Amino acid sequence: MRLLLFSKIKILSFIFLFLCYYSSFAQEPEKVEKADKQEKAEDVAPAKEKSFSLFSDPNDTFNRVFEHRLMFRAGAGIGQVSPATLNETGKAWSTDSILRNAVDPDSPVSFPYKEAKSLGVQTQAWDITYGWKNRFEVQLARNSALGKFGKEEPASTNFITPRTDLYWASAFEGNRLLRFNGVSDHLRFSYIHPVFSRFRIGPSINFHRYTEQDTSSYGSYSTSRPGAPIPDKATWSVGGNVESNFSMKGVLPGIYLKAKITEWWEIRSRLEFLDRKGDFSAIGTQILQESVSNAPGTYSISVPAYGGKVADKGTIFMIESSFRYCRFSLDIGMIRQDITRTYSMYLGNTTGTVASNDYLLRFPNVDLGQMSHHSKQILTEIYIMPGASFFYDSDGIY
Repeated sequence: MRLLLFSKIKILSFIFLFLCYYSSFAQEPEKVEKADKQEKAEDVAPAKEKSFSLFSDPNDTFNRVFEHRLMFRAGAGIGQVSPATLNETGKAWSTDSILRNAVDPDSPVSFPYKEAKSLGVQTQAWDITYGWKNRFEVQLARNSALGKFGKEEPASTNFITPRTDLYWASAFEGNRLLRFNGVSDHLRFSYIHPVFSRFRIGPSINFHRYTEQDTSSYGSYSTSRPGAPIPDKATWSVGGNVESNFSMKGVLPGIYLKAKITEWWEIRSRLEFLDRKGDFSAIGTQILQESVSNAPGTYSISVPAYGGKVADKGTIFMIESSFRYCRFSLDIGMIRQDITRTYSMYLGNTTGTVASNDYLLRFPNVDLGQMSHHSKQILTEIYIMPGASFFYDSDGIY
């Protein structure tokens, strides 16, 4: 009896151990299956976060770093220009008149007594920028500044001529700028390296082209003394337009930086070292009037024609604040150009039927005054540029 009871207990124990082992073995695939489902659910969760719905913030899509970005901007602004074409006149023409007097003592000398001041201009700009992973950028851009100036604006350089044996002392407006139009074209390549999570800086290179068109009126006034070959003769410039055209090119290295203040606000700045060279030409007409002893005046035309080689050196500095909402942006910024203009060659003369000593200050054939001096040109502008961006990555186009 005891043996039978012991056998039954042994059999039951064996059955219990077998059932425990079997139940634990049977649960392993179920655990693996649940773990797989959980991992799949975690993989699906980020995709759901990326998907757009009417109840999510539209900025969530655009806060990511996209592989490709294409941005279009256009805008306008206002500015101030201190043009080189006026700043060079006082020093150059005064030097020319002194050198000319050394060769021909009968020609008068002149000195500037009133320089031109900064003038207001209107600016326009547009650019197209392609960005790759927020590190590399290629930008095609154009900036232009246009100013039209009247008699009421300080757009002239005035001279005074001391009395000589042949001429009385006189004062006159030597050069008046009527129109200024400067256009800068840029093809920029930039690399912006992340230094901190919200700050990037890197080099840039700009293949730059600059054209400038100036319209000026050259003035003069002289009266001869009794000892002159034609005494009591007054000669002055009634008016006329001289068109000056500058065309220059250069490769400008620079430094470019970005600071991301918030998800919707960014500060950008660029400093480029300007070095451009090219050609210039100036040609036009100048109407002169002559009168002797208060007799009716006679009119004649002289033709200024000049050309040569020109170079600009300096800096271009830009800083702007960019505000973004989704794909749209609004940029407010400032650009300042500080240049020094020099002439390695300046040839030409002013020809006409009137004796050049009566109205012309320049040295004939080779303008030594222009070649021996340099002049400053400063352009400062404040602008506003709305824009729109389009993005592309593995999720598609946004």
